[in-house]
Amino acid sequence: MNQMNKFTRVLITGSQGYVGTELYKRMKILDMNVVGLDIGFFHDSNLDRPNEDSYIKADLRDLKSIELKKYDMIIHLAALSNDPLGEINSDLTYAINRDCAVSLAKKAKNQGVQRFIFASTQSIYGVSNSNLELEESAEKNPITAYAKSKWEAEEAILALGTDEFSTVAVRPSTIFGWGSRIRTDIIFNNMIASGLKCGKIEVHTDGSPYRPVIHISDVVDFFILLLSVPSHIIQGQAYNLGYINGNYSVLEVAQSASKCLGGLPITLNTENLSDQRSYKVSFEKAKVQLNYIAKNNLEYGGEEIIRNFNQLTSSNKMKFFDDTNRLRSLRKLMNSKNIDSKLSWI
Repeated sequence: MNQMNKFTRVLITGSQGYVGTELYKRMKILDMNVVGLDIGFFHDSNLDRPNEDSYIKADLRDLKSIELKKYDMIIHLAALSNDPLGEINSDLTYAINRDCAVSLAKKAKNQGVQRFIFASTQSIYGVSNSNLELEESAEKNPITAYAKSKWEAEEAILALGTDEFSTVAVRPSTIFGWGSRIRTDIIFNNMIASGLKCGKIEVHTDGSPYRPVIHISDVVDFFILLLSVPSHIIQGQAYNLGYINGNYSVLEVAQSASKCLGGLPITLNTENLSDQRSYKVSFEKAKVQLNYIAKNNLEYGGEEIIRNFNQLTSSNKMKFFDDTNRLRSLRKLMNSKNIDSKLSWI
């Protein structure tokens, strides 16, 4: 397929996640033929969208119940979605992030889907000792179950690609910015939330590791772009996705959060340095091949979060602090006996 048109049918898995919610919303605004699929864990975490289209509620571990013949393209976002969350159960992380993703891609290929876009991660670079910005071909050093499962899935999915079934992987930087299902368990969003709640920016490293970043609307733009790029350009490719010159140290990210909040103090908590990831990433490939450049910097994203937070009702402000951490939300569902230890609905 060389050109997307209004009849192109797109399935988004993980359509009720942080990115999936905004991607689905944007595609509907653009009058695209899109359907969302999600397991529904975070359905009630929506902060500012009282009316929402229906979606297919499904567990990707039960592929027999999911019909793919009706779709031309799939954007696969569904996953246990970050390193701490992935550590909840490493076997489960591999089952969902690797095995389900590869099985879904194989079924898509067998049922005539023409394009499969896989959301990977820059966590696959792990700890890099290089001061150079890592290109897509750089050595991979995944250090968590989440990163390892994503890397193994990416390799297997890209290997499935053919002229009739194009596969492409997207490796986003750490995402930030407002969304209807915003996550506050990722670095910059977490710092803004910390400032709003505690009056200080809490940093859980010594501030020295590097974290590339990208705004959520830029991520959405890129996924939509990949729906229309000719197959021969992107087939079998992986793309680092991030803000040009956006390889910031954690301390620099904290300083941006502090600036957005009027100069709040920054506290370095170094007693539990469990996350040792540090890497600088190059975004030249997406720029050169696809003419893609991310638009929004940290200050824009921070001001956006603060503005939208201030417009929330009192109950949704409480929800912002209580229900936007994915690991905490899953544990709450477990404790209330809504889901079991294998993250299946009871």
